[in-house]
Amino acid sequence: MTSEYRSRPRDEAAELIECYIIENGISAYQKLPSERDMCAMWCLNRTTLRSAIHRLVTEGVLYNRIGAGTFVAPQKLVRNLQDVVGFGSAACNAGRELSTRLISSGVREANKQIAQKMKLPLGHKIFVLERVRLLENVPALLETAYLDAQRFKGIEEFDFSKLSLYYVLEENYHIRITHGEEKLNVTYTDEEEAQHLEISEGVPVIYQTGVVSDENNVPVEYFKSIARSEYIRFASVLVR
Repeated sequence: MTSEYRSRPRDEAAELIECYIIENGISAYQKLPSERDMCAMWCLNRTTLRSAIHRLVTEGVLYNRIGAGTFVAPQKLVRNLQDVVGFGSAACNAGRELSTRLISSGVREANKQIAQKMKLPLGHKIFVLERVRLLENVPALLETAYLDAQRFKGIEEFDFSKLSLYYVLEENYHIRITHGEEKLNVTYTDEEEAQHLEISEGVPVIYQTGVVSDENNVPVEYFKSIARSEYIRFASVLVR
């Protein structure tokens, strides 16, 4: 005896949304109707619709902007884990529009964690750079970079809301980054991170940390970044 398969209400609602996007030619960054209007259009309850939207956000089909509504997501930017190029170069190579919002920059003393990562003595002067990177004016990445301020004297004078960090290192300090190590984890945004990325607190994001080094195996940068998974995908090339 067999029974007829019935899809879950959430999955049916998700299909309705995806069909609506296709049939109406809604492109990336365009807004969908309000939740109230979509519920009325398809006779859905609010719980089912929100569950469907959440699934599509997780899959990278949609994204939410606090206080603005639900929008169609663009194609994800793919970051190759084997590359040591900066985020700016990766976005440029993919033909994406990149802009930067500077949060803070300055020189401070290295704490124990940073000193160990950078192989520097505790209290050594380091340059700290905090930025939000935006793709097509949407916050996609929150990143913090730590560099040896004594090695890169005067680096705090550069405007990194407009300049590429790696470009400055190469052109002004003649540093060539050749390799590095990094780790990826899933974490959840705290209040401050959520504000910078313009998403809700507690949303799952990709947490990346790592150290990049020069040809002499000297650490150049220790970095921490928080990436919105609906905009950025990490990939690796497997060889045998």
